[in-house]
Amino acid sequence: MPRRKPRLYPDLSRNPVEPPVHVRRMHDPQEVSFYVKQLKKALKFLPLGSRAYYYVSGEILRANTQLKLIVSLGPADGQGHDSAGSPSDSNEEN
Repeated sequence: MPRRKPRLYPDLSRNPVEPPVHVRRMHDPQEVSFYVKQLKKALKFLPLGSRAYYYVSGEILRANTQLKLIVSLGPADGQGHDSAGSPSDSNEEN
């Protein structure tokens, strides 16, 4: 009886395994806005209509969309609001 070739891909019918869930890390809004500024500066030096120009302009759109999403969700880990010991709370007794 001839031997079978080894499978190059997993047999999904025998051992169903849940695909890994990728959790995207939310970036700092300042980092993303700085990234967008740098991309816009770089765009000025690329020839109009080139592949690089279209890639960078697409990356600007993607980063702007991500920035809007981050800003609309607000601070998820509590870094964006005043804490109890902030200087804005120190002048309340006056």
